[in-house]
Amino acid sequence: MQRRNELDKALGYIERGLKDRLILEDIAACANMSAWHFHRVFLASTGITVGEYIRKRRMSEAAKELVFTSKPIKQLAGEYQYESQAAFTRSFTCVYGISPGKLRRQVGPMHFFHPMIQSVRGEKMLKPRFETKAAFRVVGISCQNTMKQNSIPALWNDFNQRLCGKVPGAENFEHALGICFYDPEVEMNEDTPFTYMACLEYPEDLPTPEGLQSRNLSTADYAVFVHKGALDTLSDTYDAIYSQWLPNSEYRRGNSDDFELYGEDFEYGSPDSIMEIWVPIVKA
Repeated sequence: MQRRNELDKALGYIERGLKDRLILEDIAACANMSAWHFHRVFLASTGITVGEYIRKRRMSEAAKELVFTSKPIKQLAGEYQYESQAAFTRSFTCVYGISPGKLRRQVGPMHFFHPMIQSVRGEKMLKPRFETKAAFRVVGISCQNTMKQNSIPALWNDFNQRLCGKVPGAENFEHALGICFYDPEVEMNEDTPFTYMACLEYPEDLPTPEGLQSRNLSTADYAVFVHKGALDTLSDTYDAIYSQWLPNSEYRRGNSDDFELYGEDFEYGSPDSIMEIWVPIVKA
């Protein structure tokens, strides 16, 4: 039986709370997700971070009140959860390129940032295959990222130059993995660092090669999705997985790492390139 779209529930909660204190963990709970997982799903599904979405929605509603009511700017700042009029003015100017006072004086045409409920991106439904993968070990190199600053392309460039085909003992040189470390204890926001690792499977009984890192993944069930085409459309596939397939499936995301698998059919930049996304799952 199909479930209601969890992301829409969270968007509705945000919309009702624009004048209240919004906490990421509470928003994520509406979608039955951890804060860590929800932040990734939200970005993949909407193309914008949770914090930026809330800020733009608040500023859009504040702009309407500036134009159509006589509320003092200081009052609006407080209602939309800003500590001071100065902080409100900075945020408003960043979004609209004009100060609240100047907007009120000129009352010019405005572009409003409308709520995304029932309009998140991603239309296609994917049909995964299901795999159980035994525990395994990887070695490779990693980087720290945030939702604002993405170092992953540079990491893969380093991986290809230093490690591709050059790690003695690696079990399959034709299969590289990109692992996003799962950490349910972290309070996730757009500035929170998360770790991504470019790596190869490696025997558990061999010492970690010098200069590399090691990570062990436990046995898990996965939904495996195929992405075909260049990597610049990879976000569309993630969008379809997290905003369409997962909310309407009988599964929820498992509490372990997900990973990308780059095998023999992966060809960087080619429209015929194929790679896989392995998402850990458990029965809902």
